[in-house]
Amino acid sequence: EAQIRAKVRLVAQDDLSFGTLSTGERIAVAMVLDRYDLLHQTWGSMLEAVHRLGPEWTQAALRVQRQGWLDEA
Repeated sequence: EAQIRAKVRLVAQDDLSFGTLSTGERIAVAMVLDRYDLLHQTWGSMLEAVHRLGPEWTQAALRVQRQGWLDEA
């Protein structure tokens, strides 16, 4: 979760940093930020992206979104 939160902050400050992330990080960040435009760039459909991310990262991204990515929660 800390890794996802850090990457979300990075992209929120600078969209260009999105391109430096791994595929999994890109999917997680796009989902946390509700940026379907970025998700489409990365993987295409939402269901395919969730499948690619896998259950552990999907759950971690969901927790980050629910807890808020601005805090160290």
